[in-house]
Amino acid sequence: MKKLTSLLLFVLVISPLFSDEVMIFTANRYFNSRIYTLSTNGTVQNYIQYDNYHFCDMAVVNNELYVAEAFAPRVLKVNLETGELDVIIDDWSLYYFYDLAFDGTYFYVTEWDLNRYDINGVKDGTASFDEDVFGSTWDGQYLWMLNDNNQIKCWNVALWPNLIEVTANAFSPPSSACRGLWFDGTYFWSTESLDGSLGYIYKFDYSGQVIDQILAPSWVGFGVCKLDMPVSADDPHQNSTLNLTAAPNPFHDYISISFSLLEPQQVTCALYNIRGEKIDILFSELFPSGINVYDWNIQNLKTGVYFLKLQTQQTKEIQKIIHL
Repeated sequence: MKKLTSLLLFVLVISPLFSDEVMIFTANRYFNSRIYTLSTNGTVQNYIQYDNYHFCDMAVVNNELYVAEAFAPRVLKVNLETGELDVIIDDWSLYYFYDLAFDGTYFYVTEWDLNRYDINGVKDGTASFDEDVFGSTWDGQYLWMLNDNNQIKCWNVALWPNLIEVTANAFSPPSSACRGLWFDGTYFWSTESLDGSLGYIYKFDYSGQVIDQILAPSWVGFGVCKLDMPVSADDPHQNSTLNLTAAPNPFHDYISISFSLLEPQQVTCALYNIRGEKIDILFSELFPSGINVYDWNIQNLKTGVYFLKLQTQQTKEIQKIIHL
């Protein structure tokens, strides 16, 4: 594998890591690309801009992001913290990659034919194929591909390199401008590619019925997926405006969790163990402005150190608590 940028990163682990689910959105303008990190409601957290790239479809492997580069036929692994790119597939015998899927063992990308590579970028053959594809994904059983005729088709690749189309499963995407395709375990995701106006990010079922749609942030969209981003308990970027307190602390059979809001908001409070693993969601509901108190009566909780993570759409706070 070739590394496109070289950065030395020293990490001192001083606190447990938690994770926030985020959306990753690729967008292009002329010869530049951006990879956006979005909150699940579509709010932009940050983006990385790459000049002279044209990023398209994406795949998630072990919670790491891989992206297809359109006009220099490559698959790149993206470090979202540093922006560093590692070249995984670099096949200049082909002309372009617009789609990317991973079935747990192999990557699939389409030029005029369907090509398969292992996780190290070693080619595992080509299957005859005659459609232009703008996105592909794996649902645990089948390979799904979004073509340029506004269809999402389903393929059985068990007899590779022979493809068997599962014609009964075909359906139309939510928009004729959809680009990119990703499956979250339950639903498909795609985004609109529109010049001159913002498109939507779509979440939809196996029939194309829209479950949710979110306005895309900028540029011309070409891919979307979701993954978990680590958040440290000592993250200096947390916006500490909730005034989270938990008392008594240490605690035994109950603890009162208090926080303040400037306006009515949906608030979620989750409990994590010392390893950063989510144990439970204590509450997730709408609270009024002002000071709010939630009394938690403890049941079946082992003694030890835990963390409370209180989160709204705009901010979050984390506090260590000790159960005696």
